[in-house]
Amino acid sequence: MKEKFKSWAFSKEHGKCDVITLIIYLLGVCTVSFFHEPWFDEAQSWAIARSGTIKEILFEIPHYEGHPPLWHLILAPFAKLGAPYELSLAAVNIFFMTLAVAVLLFKSPFPKLIRCLLPFNFFLFYQYGVVSRPYSVLTLSFFLAAAFYPSRNKKPLRYVFSLAFMCMIHSFGIIFAGGLCVVWLSEIISKYVKEKTFLKIFSDKHCWMMLGLLVLAIAIIIEIFPNSNTYTQGHENAEELFSFSFSYVQVMWYIMYLSEAFLIQMPDSKLDSYDVASIIPQFITAVFVFVIALSILHKNKKILTFIIPYSFFGLFSALIYSSPYHSGMVGVFLIFVFWGIFADNGKIELPEYINKAVSSLRGGLKKAVVAIAFLPMIVPIAWSAYSSYIDIRFDYWYKEAAEFIKEYRLYDYKILSSWTQDVISEENDSWRIDEVYACRDYPKLQGLATAILPYFDDNIFYNYNIDDHDKTFMYYQSSTEEEAEAIINKWREQGPPDVVLDRCQLTRVYPDIDVNDYVAVKRITAYKPYKFKTNDQYITIYVTKDLFNKIGTLKEITAKKLY
Repeated sequence: MKEKFKSWAFSKEHGKCDVITLIIYLLGVCTVSFFHEPWFDEAQSWAIARSGTIKEILFEIPHYEGHPPLWHLILAPFAKLGAPYELSLAAVNIFFMTLAVAVLLFKSPFPKLIRCLLPFNFFLFYQYGVVSRPYSVLTLSFFLAAAFYPSRNKKPLRYVFSLAFMCMIHSFGIIFAGGLCVVWLSEIISKYVKEKTFLKIFSDKHCWMMLGLLVLAIAIIIEIFPNSNTYTQGHENAEELFSFSFSYVQVMWYIMYLSEAFLIQMPDSKLDSYDVASIIPQFITAVFVFVIALSILHKNKKILTFIIPYSFFGLFSALIYSSPYHSGMVGVFLIFVFWGIFADNGKIELPEYINKAVSSLRGGLKKAVVAIAFLPMIVPIAWSAYSSYIDIRFDYWYKEAAEFIKEYRLYDYKILSSWTQDVISEENDSWRIDEVYACRDYPKLQGLATAILPYFDDNIFYNYNIDDHDKTFMYYQSSTEEEAEAIINKWREQGPPDVVLDRCQLTRVYPDIDVNDYVAVKRITAYKPYKFKTNDQYITIYVTKDLFNKIGTLKEITAKKLY
């Protein structure tokens, strides 16, 4: 039985096993997607596709979204023709991700055991398969590139097209494709240098194709480059976004992205220096994994293929912009690299020191080491199972909030949605006893309203996109104090709200209002999973006492008051 399993596990033949795996994958993703409620990023993409004009999607919105418009263009026919929101969004994403997994199963040279386990990796299954984002298309482009990589010199056009596809779907696609082209170009140059025919490089079709790809990448970078007022993770403008300071924390993050893709769970955001001690165990693990990975890649002559694109990604993510979800692209890229190793060598060659260490082990200790070596395959599957369970077991808040608004026809009244307010700290005294504090207002940043509006045909919030009320997506635009005050003045002209969505500083907009005239009537808890972590939050809906009495069937709940 043991030998039979080994024979099956290490076989590279394609057949029934791949078909069964694809069916299980599709059924699993469809099942979890049936219960999944779109998060903000998913809703934002749908809203852009629905209410943005083609001109805006192509030339204006990318400066605020930070990635090319292809995903929005893919969604546009469905959104603009009134297709069901959740069903259509999930169907489009599942279509691309299933194609990606099909390429992995039927075109990759991995042994059967690896091929059958990889589709259930956390990022391939849950984060990119269930959560509907452009990463599904980016993953497909990576796997197509991996399939065409071994024949890139004989048939370069399809490999270049797959890299172009990568660039057109996401900004990280540009980063990885650029790194792969640098490696490819260095191989070509090295070849001509050895042959002492360097001038032939100017007539090499591969170089001309890469030049065309470079022109495309530059055009996309110009298209997505942040405007001066683009708001990104607390940065008010492009100047702040690109004005970074280098520290050892960035070095830690650069090393940890690799392990984050398969083994560890990093914090949600980059840590300040006084928090670093809390992740020392993860960092030690990450260093160990990073060194082992580099030695294996070096042995298999793929060190440059990995380290250059990875460094482009790692430095950009550590210094400029990143999200935990982006580390999944490192995992997808690593699959690409090992795909190339198996295609070239038929197996992975281990460094001599690893072979000696393993051969010196006996019995249970050797089995334990083998089990540890499989953790990067098994742990991500456990992440998938946990996150899928949470998604099925618990609701997210946007749909429930929309249903509550519909149930009591609150859209017939004036609804004000909360907006982003950054606290202006004064020597640890930013929060006062009366809960009124100094802050910077960003009235265009209303994530809650953005995520709820896809459940409605029109904009139901009077303070959302007040200058262009037909738009149901959020512009990532910061506002000067003068601009913010001008927008808030327009809110004031509408009069005080009947309904307030989530707790906010209402007296900032209406200084003379009595917050005691509002009662809390609904609290909605959100459960957002990521690997083994669940981010629990809640929102509260308030109505005026007059409206409370008018409706008659609402129930007051205990909650913090507006302020």
